[in-house]
Amino acid sequence: MKAIVIHQHGGPEDLVYEDIETPIIGPNEVLINIKAVGLNHFDLDLRGGISGYLSLDMPHILGCEGAGMIAEVGSAVTAYKVGDRVMPFLTTSLGQCRHRICNCALGMDNICLDFDKLGVTSWGTYAEYVKVTQYNVIRMPDDLTFMDAAATQVAYATAWEMVIKKAKVRQGEDVLINAAGSGVGSAAVQVAKLAGARIIATAGSDEKLERARQLGADEVINYNKTENIADAVLEMTGGRGVDVCIEMVGGKILQQSLTALCLNGRLTTCGAHAGEKVELDMIEFFRKQITMSSNHFAPKSTNTEVLGLVALGKLQPVVAKTFPLSNMRAAHELLASRDFYGKIVLKV
Repeated sequence: MKAIVIHQHGGPEDLVYEDIETPIIGPNEVLINIKAVGLNHFDLDLRGGISGYLSLDMPHILGCEGAGMIAEVGSAVTAYKVGDRVMPFLTTSLGQCRHRICNCALGMDNICLDFDKLGVTSWGTYAEYVKVTQYNVIRMPDDLTFMDAAATQVAYATAWEMVIKKAKVRQGEDVLINAAGSGVGSAAVQVAKLAGARIIATAGSDEKLERARQLGADEVINYNKTENIADAVLEMTGGRGVDVCIEMVGGKILQQSLTALCLNGRLTTCGAHAGEKVELDMIEFFRKQITMSSNHFAPKSTNTEVLGLVALGKLQPVVAKTFPLSNMRAAHELLASRDFYGKIVLKV
């Protein structure tokens, strides 16, 4: 099969488009013919060897997000058949285990106690074919395109988990959404608008903020032009602050976002590229009765729910640019530049 292969950690030049052996499936596995691939910033860290996963077996195929059709099923597979339109699930779990409390059985398969990750501990979606167990497959709605599906799994399922499941955004609430030009951020704007919130979006350029307005943001803040997000938010809310913050930046942006919350405010976070270790003022934290939660992707049930909403047109993935799989180097360069709005997707 054709695939993007890395033989060592490095830059975009180390992404090699070549022929490699197609994975051979076991009795409980399926082989998926990938049609579209979604890119994630995590891919850059993994390629460069600066993530927490530094012991990859080389050669390796990256990619944790994609969509396609089942090309082959193992002898023990009963849930799927050849030709089914599916997505491999990025957090690969056992489905059930011998732990006293099984997170998968409780619907939290995104934080399985025996957690693995597609494209990390196994070959990923930067290829014509990928294999996964039948427990790690998501069925696609019939009228959903492969491109929209590939742009949905991480961004929209994560945004839905944060906005609806964790932050429990209600109609009429003020919601601050940071990094509104990112995949998760642009998705969160749509999800919060669907929930009936008043949205204050932040981003690093006026162009990205204009796109956020088009998606439903009511107020915008350019954090490259504003010294302190909290001050701007307090001014926009008459000194009260926002009910909720959807945060994925970390560092000083997280600190300012906590200050921007009103009494009983809620913040949920899923990223920290601007600073992984953050000093908090715990006096302010408990006096304001702040609730803070975190999110690590989303379970299969949330993915299925969101895919259905995209198929119905309730949510619309924002695809910034598409590339052929063979041009993965250019796609990674664009991803690293952050000079785009939404999601980068590749056609296989």
